[in-house]
Amino acid sequence: MKRALIPSLVWLCGVMIAAAQLPTIEPPRGWKTAEGQAFQASVMSYDGTTVIFRAPNGSQAPFPAARLSPDDKAYLVEWQKKQPIKINLPTEVGVETSEVKAEVVSEDPAADKFVYRTQHFEFESQGKFTQSLLRDVARNFEATYELVKALPWGILPEPESGDHFKARLLKNKDEYHSAGGPVNSGGVYMGSKSLFMVPFESIGVKLVGKSYTKDEDFKTHTMVHELTHQMMHGSLRYLPQWVVEGTAEYTGTLPLKTGKFRLSAAKNGLKDYLEYLKKDTRDGVPEPYSLEKLFPITNEEWNRTLEENPRASHQLYFTSYLLVYYFMHLDEKGDGQLFARYFREIASARDDIEKHRKGMDADFQKKTLAILLNGRTSEELMKQIRSAYARLGVRL
Repeated sequence: MKRALIPSLVWLCGVMIAAAQLPTIEPPRGWKTAEGQAFQASVMSYDGTTVIFRAPNGSQAPFPAARLSPDDKAYLVEWQKKQPIKINLPTEVGVETSEVKAEVVSEDPAADKFVYRTQHFEFESQGKFTQSLLRDVARNFEATYELVKALPWGILPEPESGDHFKARLLKNKDEYHSAGGPVNSGGVYMGSKSLFMVPFESIGVKLVGKSYTKDEDFKTHTMVHELTHQMMHGSLRYLPQWVVEGTAEYTGTLPLKTGKFRLSAAKNGLKDYLEYLKKDTRDGVPEPYSLEKLFPITNEEWNRTLEENPRASHQLYFTSYLLVYYFMHLDEKGDGQLFARYFREIASARDDIEKHRKGMDADFQKKTLAILLNGRTSEELMKQIRSAYARLGVRL
């Protein structure tokens, strides 16, 4: 079938500029060049390569950080970590509806397999979508991609393999569980498969005739929640479980309409979430989970709690959401500085760990290969290989 994919137009409306994002100017301190020359100055700015110094007389001048002493280089690294991060949080982020075009990749009614594709996603459905349902699902998928990318968490969503994020939408809970969806879950992101799965009933989809369309109860929370996990895949293994789930609950509760998330209305999302807990859950708004227990909880302990104690699981998700909302909008000056800095540190540690792992892999391969070489060079080994096969009558 002819493909007519048009890249979505990103929508960023307005900016909520965080206050107090200028560098902290400290009193002059003693510095030394690599050659041992001493001088007094304050740091005005540092970009990782060049530092702008202000002398006690008020004059300013750039200086290459590479020419400073090792101790002063280390000081600059720590100084940079403490500086406010420039955060421009959009009031609204998403995609323009008219520019989001989904293509039909394939349709196989006999196998209940319908494959659709957008700019960043390829999703398989067990039922044929009406054009209106396809438009809304495609729009919400793409809007979530843009949202996570725009938030001050330093996330650049990229598929683990191929050009598109993968998703499966299943026609009922039985099919969902058969495909590996956990019991007592409305949707799941399976990191081992880099796959988001959700049953139709979790997003409010119903069968009308031979096609599926939106129900009156069409909802986006589960979809956005699990898609957020998928967008953050590269960082999940480095984040504690409360951050993993709290960020997904945060995005899932942001007001979303016609492909646009209203970050400026995050408070409305909080109120709606609390109202939902009051009216639609058996225990109402839960008590916050003990932070002393929440902060060190492992993924295994989290999952065990979900299976064994539904009431405590509500506390886990609720408290994780409260923490993320607090760090995004209420902590200190309400500009999300500490949370942004937290994610920056996580990214730095992730890069260091990956670099170390690659180095370890290379060293391990070299060490184990030495066993097979047994003191021989690769050229000497090849010569012996040729000789051995020649004795078998095989010329190499």
